[in-house]
Amino acid sequence: MSLVGTNALCRRCFTFLRASTTRTLATQSSEHEKEVQKFDVLSSGWWKDDKDPLYLMNNVRIPLLKSLAREIDVPSPEILDVGCGGGYLAEELAKQRFSVTAIDPSEDMIKIATKHAQQFPGELDLQYQCATVAEVMEQFDIVVSSEVVEHVPCVASFVSQCADRVRPGGGLMFTTINRTVQSWLFGILLAEHVAGLVPPGTHEYHKLVPPHTLTGVISDSGFDIVTVTGLGFNPLTRQWRTSSDLSINYAVTAIKRNLNECNEDDFDDNYEIR
Repeated sequence: MSLVGTNALCRRCFTFLRASTTRTLATQSSEHEKEVQKFDVLSSGWWKDDKDPLYLMNNVRIPLLKSLAREIDVPSPEILDVGCGGGYLAEELAKQRFSVTAIDPSEDMIKIATKHAQQFPGELDLQYQCATVAEVMEQFDIVVSSEVVEHVPCVASFVSQCADRVRPGGGLMFTTINRTVQSWLFGILLAEHVAGLVPPGTHEYHKLVPPHTLTGVISDSGFDIVTVTGLGFNPLTRQWRTSSDLSINYAVTAIKRNLNECNEDDFDDNYEIR
């Protein structure tokens, strides 16, 4: 092939790749906006019911985060809550005397969270911002994103952005829903369409994230997995508990590697399931 032909082929390839990237970004942006709009509609329901399963999840989320703080040896960590919604987790963390920055792309959610926190003037070290994680420039001791990763258009990109906001040696935690028959049956069909525990359409089965996918992306982002923990909800007692059953809800905690301390053993999959 002549040099002219090669250059023409390169130009066509570049044009194709640029167009494909543009279409991908546009699709992801559209999906992101759709998710934000979906939760805007649901925003009025926050803080109306102290039996809300998401609110009650604090009973397992807070101990997991405290355990992670001990793992990184930072007794009073600065925490970034990504996708904070109406503030269930962020506010409780602040009541536990943590320093919390909480972000969400929904203005309606941030307004609700801010209004509720105003009941405790001067008592909480809590800052709310209407922002995406990509717009946050600071780093934190711990970054947590709870019940969010199953709603993002690109899991790898989202996890990487969260990981970048963690200081070296700091902690990362996600809670989400596995993609299994059990999660479809109990997490979607029963929870959304029968028992009404969450509004219909909250979750889409194809967007649910298996543990091996999430832990793989976290590891690739420079972290060692600490625990993978099953989270079970009993709709009769309205109580959450931790277990080794990962078939529906689960949590992952991880610690960011210090690059100057890395060795081959850092990349082993020796994390604990509990």
